Amino acid sequence: MHQTYRRLIALTLCAGLITTAFSTQSEKLWQVSYADTTVSSDDQAQIDDLNNQYEELEEHQKEIQAQIDAAKSEKDKYLAEKNQLNGQIDNTQAQINVLTDKITLLDNMIAENNASIADLEEEIDKDYEIFRQRARASYMSGDSSTISLLLGADSFSDFLMKADITARVAENDREIIAGLEANIAELEKLQEENEANKADLNESKGTLDEKKQQLNGQVSQIQGQIEDIDALQKQYEANKAEIDKMMAQVQSEINDIYASYESQGEYTGGVMTWPVPGYTGITSYYGWRFNNTDFHTGIDISGSNIYGQNIVAAADGVVIKAQETYVQGVGYGRYLIIDHGGNISTLYGHTSQLLVSEGDHVTRGQAIAKVGSTGWSTGPHLHFEVRENGTAVNPLSGYLKP
Repeated sequence: MHQTYRRLIALTLCAGLITTAFSTQSEKLWQVSYADTTVSSDDQAQIDDLNNQYEELEEHQKEIQAQIDAAKSEKDKYLAEKNQLNGQIDNTQAQINVLTDKITLLDNMIAENNASIADLEEEIDKDYEIFRQRARASYMSGDSSTISLLLGADSFSDFLMKADITARVAENDREIIAGLEANIAELEKLQEENEANKADLNESKGTLDEKKQQLNGQVSQIQGQIEDIDALQKQYEANKAEIDKMMAQVQSEINDIYASYESQGEYTGGVMTWPVPGYTGITSYYGWRFNNTDFHTGIDISGSNIYGQNIVAAADGVVIKAQETYVQGVGYGRYLIIDHGGNISTLYGHTSQLLVSEGDHVTRGQAIAKVGSTGWSTGPHLHFEVRENGTAVNPLSGYLKP
């Protein structure tokens, strides 16, 4: 359509049909500014930033795989896969999040461009109708040359007045044409941007589908596993001093969290809701374990295909800690702490995903996280603690019933 407009404008200009009698319509210009119609630099910067994030995550994924491939024996490879699998899952999930954000942004950019294109096309139609009427009026009125003005004027002052009107009309006509040209050029630019964004969108959606399949494959590798207490004991006995030091540091951090928070209200929860619905198997109980060398501050709940299952709040409360970052092989991994009032709190460790944030009010039975194997863990499970005044107590002594 706009190519046709360009040709008609050019033909009209060549015919000299725009320097004619006065028309009030020519004074109205329909222009849409560059800032109103183009994708903002902020949007493009976000796209560039998301692309960079994705590339960094892709490089990290290759590094993780390289560590697995570098293992010499099958046993070493199995252990490497077990240790790195959570990192792979987290990394793939992060890539999925980045791609999802990018797709949303591209969808918005395309929608904004479509709206701007519709507005421009409407303005071009209006401008062209004004231009067409002006050209027709010019043709019907005949040539308005300087000689015609001079011969048709009653006096020299009359000639000057007509010449001034003609000059003003010609300038308005030139502005109409300039506006049409600018809007048509802008329309073509937006259409080109949309085609590029649509191509990027389709590619990103394809990559997203691949990453989701990759994530499903990674998760399926550990769906049938449960926490391996024998392996955990062997790790502990082989690295007791290092693990004891590590756990002392973790407990110190947990104690600092409790020391800095004042419990709100009274505890009215009674017997708590079991934190992993449908999974009652306990692989490690509260108290001393590993030949009385390690004190376990909670209970571990596990079972086949538990990975990714919902963890629910044991009672109403407020999230006082939502720890997203962690070092694989260290401490509770990704965990939550919820205050239930009366200085009673619960801790949920080794999760694969948190569904709530610090400060959120949660209700009994509400999904708050997903079972995982982050931190010091040998398989998917939930480490669940109950604390009174910040001190861990046996969850099965009055708070929980399997």
